[in-house]
Amino acid sequence: MKRVVALVVALVGAASLAACTSLPTSGNYQPGLGTDTVVQNARWQFNPNGPADGASPSEIVLGFLDAGESPMGDWQIAREFLTPAAAAAWDPNARVTIDDVDERDVSDIVPDENSDDAGEVGMRVTALASLDATGLYTVEEQAVRSFDFEVVKTDGQWRISSAPDGIVVQSGNFANIFLPQTLIFSGLNNRLVPDVRWFPDVVQPVRRALEELIEGGPAPWLEGSVTSAFDGVRLENVQIDDDTVTVELSDEAEEASGADRARMQTQLERTLEPMNVATVRMTVDGSRLTGPADNVADIEPDARAIVMTDDDFGYLAGGEIEEIPGLTKAIRERFTPSSEQSVSDPATSISVAPDLGSAAVQTESGVLWRIDAESEEFSPLSFETDWLAPSLDPFGYVWSARDSDQERLWAWGAASDPIAIASSLAMTHITSMAVSRDGARIAVVGSRDDQPVLVVAAIRRDDSGAPVAVDGVQGVTHLEADATDVAWVSPTIVAASMSGDGRTLVREQQVGGTSERLTASFTSTSLTYGNAKQRERLLSEDGSLYIRYQRTWQQAGSDVVVLATQVGAPDNAPEPEP
Repeated sequence: MKRVVALVVALVGAASLAACTSLPTSGNYQPGLGTDTVVQNARWQFNPNGPADGASPSEIVLGFLDAGESPMGDWQIAREFLTPAAAAAWDPNARVTIDDVDERDVSDIVPDENSDDAGEVGMRVTALASLDATGLYTVEEQAVRSFDFEVVKTDGQWRISSAPDGIVVQSGNFANIFLPQTLIFSGLNNRLVPDVRWFPDVVQPVRRALEELIEGGPAPWLEGSVTSAFDGVRLENVQIDDDTVTVELSDEAEEASGADRARMQTQLERTLEPMNVATVRMTVDGSRLTGPADNVADIEPDARAIVMTDDDFGYLAGGEIEEIPGLTKAIRERFTPSSEQSVSDPATSISVAPDLGSAAVQTESGVLWRIDAESEEFSPLSFETDWLAPSLDPFGYVWSARDSDQERLWAWGAASDPIAIASSLAMTHITSMAVSRDGARIAVVGSRDDQPVLVVAAIRRDDSGAPVAVDGVQGVTHLEADATDVAWVSPTIVAASMSGDGRTLVREQQVGGTSERLTASFTSTSLTYGNAKQRERLLSEDGSLYIRYQRTWQQAGSDVVVLATQVGAPDNAPEPEP
């Protein structure tokens, strides 16, 4: 079957095309739009052929799969390959299998014992990923999946009388047919947590996103880590008028507290904003439903790099170090290589709190330390030396792990004794970890049974913010080499770095979506976030600091010993209203 591809509107810009056409040289990737990209102005539409006269049963099945890549008119063309009864029963939204088109294998018809005009055709595909009915993306890692189709001859033409629900999309076309949409839920302390879903790129998938946000709720892996102000509320209707959306809710919304109504409005606005929605109105029985101003924490980190040099520490700006009150003095006097107090045990890893009030440090000997900015004092968390480099979360907990204990992670709060955190990561080795800026998720790189992997999981906490468990693994991404570092470069993107042979590979993984690979022509020792336009920073072996600009790396500093991380920004949110 031949596919006719029609370009419905103008092409996206050259920068977007660069991201779309960059293909990896190894490993399994989903080419197409770069991670964290939503394009509403570039509309592609597949116009596959309908069934050809005299097509064989196998050709009908292949044509049906091909036509499944066109969601226009509720998969009108795909339904032409089905009998009327099968067309009415088939549910294309039940599941999406994203496959390697070169690995498709269709069998010849197996005739029915009682009729030459009926039979069965088998189809085998190699799944690279899948979407469930809620739009949740899962990596499949080349799983072989079988589909059985019943076919009958009707008016001299073969048609499918029974087809499995769902569609099959080849990986190269997936990002042209489906768009990532981010649903917004609530974490602790008024932090917002994204939940990426994929919906067919037909008109504007506002209603589908609202159905999942309001009635579907968060993805199963996030349950227990996030909440929704819409709990118990139903979506009655959606009205779209240009860039204004009116959301009709059930009567339960009217009984919600002011704070819950404020959060409902925030969830709606933040979810629909990328869909070019300027105004969102909530109504109940036609009457406007409003609430007070919402209290939302700002979790964006400072765009400047935080670095330690041979004799200083702070923000790197214009080639100069800008002090961080309290932290700069403590690190300069104890943890820089030139400090007499360091006693040949300088810092090798530094993680800074969102409010700049504290920092977690690991020294060359492996000892973990906490620094208090107000007192400018530092104290050891553990003198044991087999800990992983620490990650400081937005609630003030210092996270680490040790290879001798594969079933638990550890976190230090205000108390000196660490908290043992039950983990379902199933890792055999952990190299690096990073808690997200919302504090609801954690990214971990290491290995499972000698296979390098990147794993993202949810963090369950008690009401005070203390971590209780790490469970609800979102997915496991297999890496092509052992990762040396991991970092959150945006609320929905995790980056893992792999260094060796004089170069560094960076895998950008959208949490709940596709991935992209970048290459740097130097060996890096650490990775952290950049900013909105320059997403990653890498520190090379010779102390040069590089920032990603599109798909290249530009030097932004030198003589850097440690590239620090900051998990968020000072909370400038307003006081909550009743």
